[in-house]
Amino acid sequence: MKNLFLVFIALLSFNFSSVSEAQTLKGKLNIQRQANKQVDLYRTEGKYKYKIDSTKVLADGSFSFGYKTHPKGYYKIALGNENNIVDVILNPTESVVSLAFAQVRLEKGLTVLQSNENKAYWEFKKKDSSIQKKIKALKQQRGQFRSQGNDAKVNEMTNEVNKLEKELFSFVQIVINKYPSSYFSEAKVASLANNPTNKAKYFDDLDFTNENFIRSDVFATRFQDYIIKHSGHTEVGYYNAVDDIMKKAKQNEKVFEFALYNLLDGFYGSGLEDVATYIMEEYFYGEACGDIEINDLLRQKADLIKNLQIGSIPPDFTIKSNYGEEVNLKNTCANNKYTIIMFWATHCPHCMRDLPGFIPVYNQYKPKGLEVIGIALDVNPTKWKKAIVDENFNWKNVSQFGNYKSPVCLDYKINKTPSWFVLDRNMEIVAKPKGKQEVLKFLKENF
Repeated sequence: MKNLFLVFIALLSFNFSSVSEAQTLKGKLNIQRQANKQVDLYRTEGKYKYKIDSTKVLADGSFSFGYKTHPKGYYKIALGNENNIVDVILNPTESVVSLAFAQVRLEKGLTVLQSNENKAYWEFKKKDSSIQKKIKALKQQRGQFRSQGNDAKVNEMTNEVNKLEKELFSFVQIVINKYPSSYFSEAKVASLANNPTNKAKYFDDLDFTNENFIRSDVFATRFQDYIIKHSGHTEVGYYNAVDDIMKKAKQNEKVFEFALYNLLDGFYGSGLEDVATYIMEEYFYGEACGDIEINDLLRQKADLIKNLQIGSIPPDFTIKSNYGEEVNLKNTCANNKYTIIMFWATHCPHCMRDLPGFIPVYNQYKPKGLEVIGIALDVNPTKWKKAIVDENFNWKNVSQFGNYKSPVCLDYKINKTPSWFVLDRNMEIVAKPKGKQEVLKFLKENF
């Protein structure tokens, strides 16, 4: 599919330097009672974001981040909190980016007043959102028809999905043709391989020296696609795919560091901890980096994942319970043979189906030296406390009311509920069960 994009690539005249000129980013909130609210600016690196600046909304609803220097790429603006956030492209060729917002939810009421980069992105974004919504509905219907054994309807739904995907692809080409010199177009072209099925040539068209791609989904998308298509989905295949990518990424130190953490975090988050361990042993603590020295921040991120593996000591925490008492992990572990950390949520159907059945198990093993700390990924204290009382969850219950962005969830890299860790008296991780049945098996074998 990417070959069609190449019709337009000759028109592109890009500045590949990551050094930018000063630029003004400003906005106007055409909404009442927004004065003095904080607006934050984040720099992105693939799926990650880092706060780099803040400002306040003035009495007339306007805000500005001033005349500052930012490297080319995708950024995010947040109003009030991280949940109300919107994407924006900054490019040194544009001295001003001006946006207007007609609704409190930034993404729903955005108008680009000045910036071809952001006009291109939001033309694509609105079309993409519309089509993806239709595709999601069709896939749900297809799943229902598949469960009913209705092959004719399954094929019909598949054809409709394919039509929508082609429609979106054609629209992207239109946007690229309309904004041929944009970073948006550059990144869109680079995100698709010229030779997706040819392992030897897969990365021939990707510029690993372009640091601007770090501030987009280009590298992350290409790495994931390569792994899916060319790893064979075996452990050795994953190791080889990692080595292939890292060998290419050595052309640029910043790209190398981005690729390294992207792969480490991706494999760990997918439950492929053996591959994550291979990456740490070979590239963080081994010799595979060659002349590239890993920076301290990246090593800290790797250490966080290392500390969540069996045999390691995870981060300690102290969180208030539903009774208002301080629950400390280290002290709890010291006073019990085993302590289970259980991440759950009242809005998790699987949790609310399985956890009531865990109460008799807890009551059986507690006298023998078991404690459970249930960490809820809730945001509503009243709903959380009511669920604890209604279901009689009689273990230690705590919450920081930040959902997946709670400090303890970030420390433990939680991306699903329920999630389980079993610790011994020394606070060492001795098991990471994948579900309640593995928890029961561990308890039966160790008590």
